[in-house]
Amino acid sequence: MIATETSKDISVNGIRVTCYPDGSVGVHGKLGRGRSLGSDNGNGYFQRRIGCQTFKVHDLIAMAFLGKKPKNYDVDHINGDRLDNSPANLRYVTRSQNLRGYQKVRGKCKYRGVQVQSRSPKFIVKINLGKKNNYKQKYLGSFADEREAAIVRDTFCYEQLNYPLEGLNFPELFVDKEKASAQVQRMQDTEENIERIQTQIDMIRQESRLLSYRIDRMIDQRKELQDEKRNLKDLLINYKKP
Repeated sequence: MIATETSKDISVNGIRVTCYPDGSVGVHGKLGRGRSLGSDNGNGYFQRRIGCQTFKVHDLIAMAFLGKKPKNYDVDHINGDRLDNSPANLRYVTRSQNLRGYQKVRGKCKYRGVQVQSRSPKFIVKINLGKKNNYKQKYLGSFADEREAAIVRDTFCYEQLNYPLEGLNFPELFVDKEKASAQVQRMQDTEENIERIQTQIDMIRQESRLLSYRIDRMIDQRKELQDEKRNLKDLLINYKKP
C-alpha cells in the first residue's frame, strides 16, 4: 500500500491521535503531550503512551496509513530499521514471515543460515522451506568462504522465500532491490488505475451515445405524435362541418 503525504487521524481508546508521514504521532486532549517520534522501549522500537496504555508507534502509523491489521499479521519494517516508522517503510506480513527476521545464529558460524561442514573447513547452506513444503530443506551448496555462503543464503531467502530485510545477514545489499520492487509496484498500481479509469471513460462514452440515441428517438416520436394530433384535429373539424 502507498502512503499519502498528509497526516491521518485515528481514535485510540477514545483519544484522537494524529499520525504523520515522518513516523511521528501527536496525542490530543488533556493527557496529550504533543507530537513526537516516541521513546525507545528497550527492544529497538519507538513507543507512545496514550491514556493508560503504551503502544508501539509503528502499530499506530500502520493503522492510520495502511488500514486495519489483518488477523495473524504483524507490522514489518521493510528496510530492517525498527526506528524508521515512516508509512512507506511499513507493511503487513504474516506472522511466519515476520518471525524469519528473528532467526538466530546457531553453531560456530557468525552468520545466520550457515553451518560448518563436519571434518572440513568449508561452510554449507541448507534452508528450511517451511510448513507449506513439509519443512523440507533446500541445499544451496558448500563454500570455502563463510561470507559468500551467507550472501548466497540471503539471496535465496530474499528472492525465493520473501524474507524481510531484518531476516538477512547483509540487508544493506538488498535495500536497493527493495526500493526498486516498491517502485515497480507503484508503477503497476498506477497503470492499473489508468486502465480502470480508461475503462470507466469508455463505459461513460458508450452510455452517453446510447442516451443520445434515445433522446433523438424520443424527439422523433414526439414529432410523430404532434403530426398525428394535428391530423386528428383536422379530421374532427372537417367532420363537424355541415
